[in-house]
Amino acid sequence: MQSGHLPGNVQGVTIEDPLHLLGRLRLGREEYCQRLLTMLILGGPYPRWNSRTRPSPQGARFLRSLDELSFGRSEWSGQPLFVDEFELPPRHDDEQGGAPDYAVLWNERLWMIELKTESSSHRRDQLAGYYTLAGHHYSGLTVDLTYLTPPLTFTPPTSRNGTRFAHVNWTQIFPLLEEAWGAGTDAELRALTMLLTALESIGSNWFDWRTQRVGVSRDQHLAVEDAAMTMVEATARDGRQRAVDHPAADLNQLQRLRLALRQTICTGPEQSPLRHVLPWLWSATTSGGNALSASGRDTGFELRLSRYQKPVC
Repeated sequence: MQSGHLPGNVQGVTIEDPLHLLGRLRLGREEYCQRLLTMLILGGPYPRWNSRTRPSPQGARFLRSLDELSFGRSEWSGQPLFVDEFELPPRHDDEQGGAPDYAVLWNERLWMIELKTESSSHRRDQLAGYYTLAGHHYSGLTVDLTYLTPPLTFTPPTSRNGTRFAHVNWTQIFPLLEEAWGAGTDAELRALTMLLTALESIGSNWFDWRTQRVGVSRDQHLAVEDAAMTMVEATARDGRQRAVDHPAADLNQLQRLRLALRQTICTGPEQSPLRHVLPWLWSATTSGGNALSASGRDTGFELRLSRYQKPVC
């Protein structure tokens, strides 16, 4: 198995209170539901992105039931590894890369799971891109993909080289969630109840739903790209490596920001000092050193800016 990470073990540690999580981070419905489901699957706190962990017994039961719902009877060979925000790096600097919400890994199989609660967040070619990158980085594994969404009309990705694809509606997994955690601990029951409530709110205004529960108004979003480009300019001047402290909702969002910065840099004047600055993703598990930002310490990933003697594009 191509992992490069040692399995973590967060079982037995308390799941974060769902209301506290709702007030602590500016998460959309999609990201909020993902974090609650992840904590239930692991039986503990939310992990760093792209870290390999073992699901709890209840989490393994849920995943196996979802696997059977997706592809029919499944033959599991041992306990798999579970990954939240599974990194599929770009093959070159001008490619975005990908990050399926979940991956389940065996020695011979990669099963990716993409979660959507908003039909508007469906992106054309996203799923096909996952297959392409997974085939490149995990060429020796069988690759499957489950797309878990509200009712949604779209063109499924083309099957290739024995890959399988399944489209599952959230309402189909409500019984699986109840079966896995309906008799769980108090912390699990709180997380399960809030997860089901949030999923049942699909189609309503998320900001109003969140405000009713945590008493905060709609957040004013910063111009993240503009702020990051200001840091690019500073790095071009003084050569100091910087980290953009952007609490991205998921790894895909951070990958999009990296590519957007690179495209802005590379479309500037040929003699611009900005062309010597490379935006890249630092990973706690593969890059070495320590995070330079609070978001990096929290997620294990951050967007870095480094200046090079020669132009990078």
